[in-house]
Amino acid sequence: MTKISSIFIILSVAISGFLFYLELNRATAPEYANYYAAFPISCSYREGIGTEIKFDFTPGDKAKNKIPQYDIQYLPEQGKTKIVFHNVGSVENNFYYDEIAGNPLFSNLDYSFEGANLAVEIEREGAYLPAEIIKEKSDIVIFLKAGDQNYPTITEQKPADNSAVFPSFKEISFKAELKSPLKKAIILFQNNPMDISAEAISTSSNQYLFKFKTKIEKDKEYRLKAIVTDSQDRTSIASWSFAGQVLVETILGKDRFKYLGWWGQINADNITVRKDPNASSTQVGSFSSANRVKILKEISGQEIGDTNIWYEIDGGKYPHAYVFSRLVTPLPQPQPPEKLSIPEEVQKGDYWIDVDITKKVLTLFNYDKPVFATYISPGREENPTPTGTFKVWYKLRKATMKGGPPLVKEKYDLKNVPSVMYYENSYAIHGAYWGDKFGTPQSAGCTNVTQGDAAFIFEKTKPTLAPDKNALFSNKDNPGTVVYNHE
Repeated sequence: MTKISSIFIILSVAISGFLFYLELNRATAPEYANYYAAFPISCSYREGIGTEIKFDFTPGDKAKNKIPQYDIQYLPEQGKTKIVFHNVGSVENNFYYDEIAGNPLFSNLDYSFEGANLAVEIEREGAYLPAEIIKEKSDIVIFLKAGDQNYPTITEQKPADNSAVFPSFKEISFKAELKSPLKKAIILFQNNPMDISAEAISTSSNQYLFKFKTKIEKDKEYRLKAIVTDSQDRTSIASWSFAGQVLVETILGKDRFKYLGWWGQINADNITVRKDPNASSTQVGSFSSANRVKILKEISGQEIGDTNIWYEIDGGKYPHAYVFSRLVTPLPQPQPPEKLSIPEEVQKGDYWIDVDITKKVLTLFNYDKPVFATYISPGREENPTPTGTFKVWYKLRKATMKGGPPLVKEKYDLKNVPSVMYYENSYAIHGAYWGDKFGTPQSAGCTNVTQGDAAFIFEKTKPTLAPDKNALFSNKDNPGTVVYNHE
């Protein structure tokens, strides 16, 4: 026997032994490992085709199958599909956020461990079709097929997605258009099923309006899911969310009403001022972008677009009327003077008035503590508001004012001017019902404030009037409040 033949025989025996060893191991290896590790690989969507959610699995011990056993659970009443992979002990990384966000076939993808199993939970979006599992060596692809135009279409969710609405007892609604008659509809509100009413908008085209009412609380996020099924058992799902929130609070803070309200600028021209907080209410006037308003209340009114917040305003022209919140932009709020200069005439416990003509801000002090600040309209250039320290000498709840600057054609004859406080000859602090341009020079020398602000200042200052009196001069026993005008 040659040396080469001997080597060949030895190799043949070794190979045969190795193959026998492999066959023996294959025969004795279990179908599935006792432990698998999962590795999320990718999540991709192809327009009109579907979404592929791909996992790789690595067995922790010998097994014939490199991927674990699994079960698919369909939960149409919850709008979910759940895939449970058995004996999976770990998930080694995550999908990228931009792969998940905005996927049109699911609204959320999450996983959790249920004993020794990995549960992948998919909150479906759009057409609800069975999930398909595609095996690729050690990989598993969860395939979600895209639906066609025959599936129900869910639209016009109110409140709209990612919107903020005023905390209130609120109606929530959505519309659906189907290709065949409605079989059933479910709305999940905070994951709880709600009793909803269904109104046929058009029976010929199977259009429906669904709605229910519930209490919305402040600073709380709300999530909704609508599940609509037609008579052909075609189901579609839509999810959206909104917040119970006063929009301006995030800008101006929770203490924005410490001075009886907050100030905003009208941000459009020819906007309508309404008697009540809805677009069909009586029109009481209009504003332009030159106007600014003081907001007295933020309330729930008719929903327009994605919010139902309306503002009750002071006046100016339209006290206690309403404007839609989207038409008002918050302003920097009036602030008391940074450097306090208390007039010598003021004693501890006294109220007094600081008027900053340059900043157009009036501040009411209780000695050294500011209790109120607001925007004013001081005198125009041709007849400016006087500077200096004065005292209120005459107060009237209502007054007639006539006059005008010398050599100027514009004269005024105003009846029932509210809350008038004369402090220097014919110069006064008073409410103004003929304009809403506070924060700009508009007067013939007086200090114009809103009607609500004027009433507040009037009641805090001296001389003090009895409730049944319209007018009173100051005197030794009932002296007038100090007014300090400066630039």
